[in-house]
Amino acid sequence: MDDKNDKTKRLSVYLPEKVKSDLEQMADETGLSMTQLIVMATHGLLANYSAQGGAIFADLLAARQRILHEVKDKHQLLNEEKVKMQEYYGARAEEYERIYHREDAEFQQELGLLSEMVKKQVEGRNVLEVACGTGYWTEIAASTAKHIVGVDIRPEVLQIAKSKPLPASNAAFVQGDAYQLSEVTGAFDFGLANFWFSHIPKNRIEPFLQSFHQRLGTGARVFIADNVYVPGRGGELITNEHSEDTYKRRELADGSMHEIIKNYYSYEELNDIFKPLSQHLRIFVGSSFWYVSYTVA
Repeated sequence: MDDKNDKTKRLSVYLPEKVKSDLEQMADETGLSMTQLIVMATHGLLANYSAQGGAIFADLLAARQRILHEVKDKHQLLNEEKVKMQEYYGARAEEYERIYHREDAEFQQELGLLSEMVKKQVEGRNVLEVACGTGYWTEIAASTAKHIVGVDIRPEVLQIAKSKPLPASNAAFVQGDAYQLSEVTGAFDFGLANFWFSHIPKNRIEPFLQSFHQRLGTGARVFIADNVYVPGRGGELITNEHSEDTYKRRELADGSMHEIIKNYYSYEELNDIFKPLSQHLRIFVGSSFWYVSYTVA
């Protein structure tokens, strides 16, 4: 028959592998072709719809609405957590760097190790630093980096960072969102993110890393460091059976109390997170800090 005279509409339908497999099994058992089964199912659907109308989809539509509400609630919760985190670091700006002056020999030894690793890693590089805070690590990295741009969303911490004696020729600070790094101008071949990773909700880790890596480009180097969990240090650890994230309850100098996301990771968990997205991955887990260094794949 000439295609021009064929009035039948042909539809291309994608079937998930599991559905396709079940349909093939049904065809084998009944002796009918897959096409015949699909046509029969379609006639049955149309007959039910003709008799009952949209009611036959009630359960399906209800489930869809429930999922939409769950997504909306989760999105709202993430925004609330983000705001709480920003308010906390805004309020903590003046006292933030006290954490690096803990009178603990082992702590200071590992902190010195981190500092030397950062200097070595960023040497001669154009660095994008995420969540730079008051510029503590920016100042360390700027001593060997070719140029570094520190990004943070809170103006209070950036004001302190900008007051540091760093030459404008190789260091700059800009206000920006760690989840929207595409808005940061410049060309970079190194990504630095110290003591930020633990504050990322676990269900946002993959999107953050993908965005971070995309902004840097394949072949760029990355260094990320954060805290190892030490009981009793840095406030009370809070768990919630309804959340995969853990939290810390902290009191600031002004007496205000804050609960912030603070997730801790083992060597195995870090390997699971970073290995699929990287090359030349190196992981260190000490008694106070951990770090990962790698090349963007």
